[in-house]
Amino acid sequence: MIIYYHLGSSFLNSSPSFFLTGAAGFVGSRLTRKLLELDRKVIAIDCFLPNLYSREVKISRWEKLDSPNLIKLEFDLRNDDFSQLAEYEIDRFINQAAMPGLITDWANFAPYYDCNISGLNRLLEFSKSLQLKSFVQASTSSVYGKLALGGESQELNPTSPYGVSKLAAEKLLLAYNEWFGTPVKILRYFSIYGPNQRPDMAYAKIIKALFDNEEFVVHGDGEQRRSNTFIDDVIEATILSEDCAPSRSVINICGDDTVSLNEAIAILEDLTGKKLKRVGAPGRTGDQRDTSGANAKAKELLRW
Repeated sequence: MIIYYHLGSSFLNSSPSFFLTGAAGFVGSRLTRKLLELDRKVIAIDCFLPNLYSREVKISRWEKLDSPNLIKLEFDLRNDDFSQLAEYEIDRFINQAAMPGLITDWANFAPYYDCNISGLNRLLEFSKSLQLKSFVQASTSSVYGKLALGGESQELNPTSPYGVSKLAAEKLLLAYNEWFGTPVKILRYFSIYGPNQRPDMAYAKIIKALFDNEEFVVHGDGEQRRSNTFIDDVIEATILSEDCAPSRSVINICGDDTVSLNEAIAILEDLTGKKLKRVGAPGRTGDQRDTSGANAKAKELLRW
């Protein structure tokens, strides 16, 4: 474990803190910044996983995080020693760490298992030694499968390694709640977009292709639809869930409207005044066809 930023005894002896994993990620870095704006104390960790995109992108986000209320640690949930964290007073967890995205080779399941299940299990074991008020887990609409239509009671039928591993993570969390009382809250995020979006995600790739005059591969017919959710709305819901959501809550976090890939491309072409160089390709194994989620539960419980 490498400590990047440490405030010493004055921080350690102060009020309990948020423990935020995946703090250099797209969502995690923005969530860290918002918590600091709210004058909350944050212990932020990340291991800069390079599997989907360059670790340098994450390190760039990480280096911009700075506050007297912040401790930053390079820490890998999969294999680092949790006893090194015993000195910190922690009473709230937000687990943003994960291996997301689609893969072309289902034989390469190991990163999903190691990050999304095994790493989480180690984190939950560590949490048993603490007096937690909340353990918020970032989950995904991918647990529903090809069609994520409606509320939280719809069938769970994941069709990608990511979705399978995140559903297993949900079950693991609920088991820890059942046996050890871990105060888990599960948020199923839908298609997050906004500033500093991951470079492997569709909208970031489309915008780059438009400005750099590059080709963009459209998998399938382009009519796949998404409940796009702006990142600041996701951040707000995540913070609200700390106090407003009861233990064992499972909540969709999604926008009110859906848009197809073709429609999104047309919007971005109009905004930039450029024409996208589209290249057709077969649909990707495990991809979702339609994520038209319902967010009534989030609006009711979180007043979101």
